[in-house]
Amino acid sequence: MNTTKATAALLLAATVISTIPTEANAGIRRHDRDDSLYLELGAESQFSSVARLQIGTSICSATLISPEWMITAAHCFDGTTNPFTLAFPDSGGFNIVDQVVIHPDWTPGQYTAGGDLALIHLSTPITNINPAQIYQGSNDLGALGYGVGFGRSGTGNSGEIPGTAGFKRAGTNMIDVLGSARGFDESILLMDFDNPLRESDSTYGSAIPTELEYQVAPGDSGGALFVEENGQFYLAGVTSFINSIDGNPDGDYGDMSAYTRLSDYNAWINSVIPAPSGLLVLSAGMLTATRRRRAL
Repeated sequence: MNTTKATAALLLAATVISTIPTEANAGIRRHDRDDSLYLELGAESQFSSVARLQIGTSICSATLISPEWMITAAHCFDGTTNPFTLAFPDSGGFNIVDQVVIHPDWTPGQYTAGGDLALIHLSTPITNINPAQIYQGSNDLGALGYGVGFGRSGTGNSGEIPGTAGFKRAGTNMIDVLGSARGFDESILLMDFDNPLRESDSTYGSAIPTELEYQVAPGDSGGALFVEENGQFYLAGVTSFINSIDGNPDGDYGDMSAYTRLSDYNAWINSVIPAPSGLLVLSAGMLTATRRRRAL
């Protein structure tokens, strides 16, 4: 089957309040909190649906939403050349991805335009992990979000630290605004990385950080944003990119985590699962993977 994908250069959007978006890579923590707290939160059972995704030499994250399907970021597959994509769920071992469905609105490099979603089909169903339930409500904006992924670690002072990806971490942050607040697509959720020592690093919402304030980093792409409602955790977003207003999107204090808001894409997800039809579908033999400009 022949497929085509539009290509576009990554916008360094100087017109969008001098911001520079880049792919998101696991989580960066408060400098005054130990990494073990974020690792422990990531290991809790409500986040067992979040898995590591290996695409060639690159790491992304993905979330199980049915026994046979996971959701991740479309940009994880941009320009890929390696036919082998593997998912490493909490159930142990790995699972081969045999089909990828890219959202039709996704244009490579156009992170702020939305549509950064892909559904991936697993060759063997996963039956010993509960799939995440996708959020159907409208109260995610302003809620406490739980970010989960396998990206790099670091602190708000240091930014991301190379060589620290591959471990599941989770942290919290307030979901501050929609992407339209910065001239981005409205289907993007943004949260800034608040500094406990400097209020000026906060752009939106309260300047007081959460107990386990969290910022996405390389390797977190395609990872999960959960919200809790009535004691139940729901998947509300998929990690897309880092937004920086200082010109250096390295995950330090003041940077922002950007997620694709799933409540805006429920109809598309339901149209693909369980039977993809009339959409861009890539078989495993056609998948390609190269080293991304930044591996999330």
